[in-house]
Amino acid sequence: MNKLHFGDNLDILRKIKGESVDLICTAPPFNSGSDYKKSLEVSSSKIEGFTNIWTWDKAAEGTRVDIEKRSESCETYKALYESLCGYDMLLSNAVTGNKGAMRAYLTFMGPRLVEMYRVLSKSGSIYLHSDPTASHYIKVLMDAIWNHNNRKKSNSFKNEIVWYYRSPSRASKKYRKMHDIILFYTKTENYVFDTPKPIYENELFLRDTVKDVINKKPVRSQDAKGKYKRIQTRTDDAFLRDVWDDVGILPLMISEHLGYRTQKPSLLYTRMIETSSKEGDIVLDPFSGWGTTLDAAQALKRKWIGIDNSIVAMDVTERRLKDKYDLKLSEDYEIIGIPTNLKEVQELATQEEKHKILSNWAATRLNLTPTKNADNNSDAALWSLRDKKREDVRIVVEVKVGKPIPDQVRQLQKFIENDTADIVILVTLEPVTSEMREIADKVEKFKYKGLSFPRLQFWQITDKFFDDPESVYDELQLPGKLRIKPTKKGDRLFPDIQFDSDMK
Repeated sequence: MNKLHFGDNLDILRKIKGESVDLICTAPPFNSGSDYKKSLEVSSSKIEGFTNIWTWDKAAEGTRVDIEKRSESCETYKALYESLCGYDMLLSNAVTGNKGAMRAYLTFMGPRLVEMYRVLSKSGSIYLHSDPTASHYIKVLMDAIWNHNNRKKSNSFKNEIVWYYRSPSRASKKYRKMHDIILFYTKTENYVFDTPKPIYENELFLRDTVKDVINKKPVRSQDAKGKYKRIQTRTDDAFLRDVWDDVGILPLMISEHLGYRTQKPSLLYTRMIETSSKEGDIVLDPFSGWGTTLDAAQALKRKWIGIDNSIVAMDVTERRLKDKYDLKLSEDYEIIGIPTNLKEVQELATQEEKHKILSNWAATRLNLTPTKNADNNSDAALWSLRDKKREDVRIVVEVKVGKPIPDQVRQLQKFIENDTADIVILVTLEPVTSEMREIADKVEKFKYKGLSFPRLQFWQITDKFFDDPESVYDELQLPGKLRIKPTKKGDRLFPDIQFDSDMK
């Protein structure tokens, strides 16, 4: 069964059977200002804009010690360790920037590359998507790892692919960045490689940019104003070269755009998967993000494994697979590492260090997404409704474990009093007290588009939610998500709310 894992991909990779994966297509976090560790707790707009550069800290030092220890009994780790020691000498002479940043990034990536090599089958290949600030460093590590036991002197490195794209960015005192690097390696010389297809034979490309195809040549489509839509193909043989200039960035492929800056076009990964695997093969993405690799693998009838450490990314991937392929959790694929029933929620709640993860999971279950205009200085994780008409509503979601007490409500009131959030939702595993509800009832209502909503609300997670996810709106009142339930004659369910056409 296809699998989607939540958690640290290094731990998960080490549990995957050796030589069991046919193809790896992945885009690790770029070194240009990224902070992978921060995304473990991501639940705000920081998921789009990487906020902190890598630093040489205790975690990096601990990882290096672990690599050295493993190098004593593993040739692959030995090759990695020697490469990193060489980089220590090279990078210690850096005269600008954070001297430990690249060392920390490479120490992070190193063991993951070793495990990717280990799980690849003998006929397997890997495409690693990077950017020019780090790709040359990564290539040296991959050369060491992929060729560490190469007695025949054949090179596992096959191509450095340049993905060229148009970019709206404006450079100052340097040339505009308009390409990424994709490193293509194979485990052995016995690998799958089918001739790639021209981009204009892909159904997604045809639907978005091409009106017709005559004699295998694309005929340009026109927009509503009669202007021709730009076809991204520069030359007919782009698919045969190591410079791919026929696949554009996402704004040109509106049909699949999920609204995230770091999302990659599926056409890019379709080419990799079509070329280097066959139907039924297993495709792995250890940094699966928004699910682009998994999307392409599913369309091409490959089996897939995705790994990511962001609840938000997992939620986006889950919705993407459902919307596009009608895939059903537990029937068509398995999610490992995030709750799928009440027992798993309770188990996660017992781990204090994972309470933030639980709050993020709860927010995504409520059909919320990180706010685009979050106050990054706030100590609250701000969410908004997954609805463009109502995305300006700011919501805080916090899970409290144990028996609910009134002080928990009073603590959450600060987000309302300082105008950090419009609505605050307290999530519990046990019923809240009558006193807590009385405190919430006294808080002034949130006025939105002519309607009133409680600013402090409660959601108790029960077995009912996992049987019927929409039942959560029996308790919560969110714009666009009100449910009218049968009540006793003479009773009004929401006495402070007037319904109008906005509630759809």
